[in-house]
Amino acid sequence: MTKTRSIALAASAFAFAVLFAESAPAELPRRIAASAAASYYIFDGDFFGLGNAVGAKAALRYELASDIYFENSLGFFDTEGSGVDVGGFDYRFGLAAVFPVLIPYRPVARCGVGFLTVNPVTVTPTESFRPAQTTFYLCAGVGATRSLFERFLLEAEASFWITPYRYRIYRFNRIDVTTSEERFMHVGLSLGAVYTF
Repeated sequence: MTKTRSIALAASAFAFAVLFAESAPAELPRRIAASAAASYYIFDGDFFGLGNAVGAKAALRYELASDIYFENSLGFFDTEGSGVDVGGFDYRFGLAAVFPVLIPYRPVARCGVGFLTVNPVTVTPTESFRPAQTTFYLCAGVGATRSLFERFLLEAEASFWITPYRYRIYRFNRIDVTTSEERFMHVGLSLGAVYTF
C-alpha cells in the first residue's frame, strides 16, 4: 500500500513537472526588440557653442519583467560650431516601460543615464584644435508606440538630458581665455521603427 502510494505520488509530481515545463514557454518568455530612429537634438545654448543637431540612432531592449525593459542605444549626430561641421555620438542605457493601454497606441516612459561626445573647435593664441568633449547626463523620456504589423511598431519620443553637476567651460579667443561653469540641459526628439522578436 505504501509502495503504491509512493508510486502514485511520484507519478503525480512527474505529471506536474511536465505540465509546468510545457506551460513555462508561454508564461516566461522574455521579449527582445530592436529599433532604428531619426533624431533631432535641441542643445543648450551654452553647449560648446554648437547648434541643434540631426542624427540617427539604433537601440536594443530586453524584457526584464512584464513590459519593463533594459534598453541601450547608440546614435550619431551632426551639427555646426564656429562655422564648421561637428559630429558627435550619444549613448544611453536604462529602463523603459511600455504601458498596455490605449491599444493600438501604447505610452512609453524611460529613465537612465547617457553620454554625449562632441569635438568642437577650440582656438588658442597659437593654434586651433578639436578636443573631444564627453559629458555625462541623467536622462528621461516619454513617448508612444503604434502597432503597424504583427511585429513592427512606430515609435515617437521626446527625451530630456541634464547634467547632474556643472562643467567648467574654457573659451579661447586668441588673446585670452575665460572660464564658466555650466549645467547643460538638452531636448531630443526621435521618430523610428521597432521590430519585436
